[in-house]
Amino acid sequence: MRIARNRRWFVFSILLAASPVAGCGNMSAENAGLAASALKASDARLKIYRTSNLVASVGAASVKLNDREVASLGIGGSTMLDVPAGAHKIVVSHWSHPNVYAITLDARPGMLYTLEVTPRMEAAVAGAAFGAIGWAVEAIANENGGTYEIRVVDATPIKR
Repeated sequence: MRIARNRRWFVFSILLAASPVAGCGNMSAENAGLAASALKASDARLKIYRTSNLVASVGAASVKLNDREVASLGIGGSTMLDVPAGAHKIVVSHWSHPNVYAITLDARPGMLYTLEVTPRMEAAVAGAAFGAIGWAVEAIANENGGTYEIRVVDATPIKR
C-alpha cells in the first residue's frame, strides 16, 4: 500500500515538473527572416504570439487562418506570415476543449497586425474546478470559447 502511494506521488511529481515545458515554443528562423523582408504592396503581415502566462500551459495553442493551421504556439512562442488584403478568419484552439475562439480580421494592405494569444480564464477556472464536465458546461455557455483567446493588440503601417 505504501509503495503504491509513493509510486503515485512520484508519477505526479514528474508530470508536474514536465507541464511547464509542454507548451514551449519560439519563432522559427523562417518566420524571423520574414520580419526583415519587404512586404508585397497587396499584402498585410501578421505577427501572432502567445503570452508567457503559465495558466493553461497544458500544451500548444493551435492557430488556423482560413481553416489552415499556420502555427502551434507554445508558451512564449510566435509566428509571422504575410496574407493577402481582405477578410480572414483566425481561430485558436486546443485539442482538450470542445470549443474554439474565432475572430475575423479585415486586413488592409501594407499593415502589420500583432495578434496576442492568451489563456481564457473562464475555461481555466471551469476546467480546474470541474474538469471535463466544467469545460463542457463552459463550452455550452460561450459560443466563442476554448482554452485560448486571440485578439488584435496593434495595427501599424509598415514603413517602406
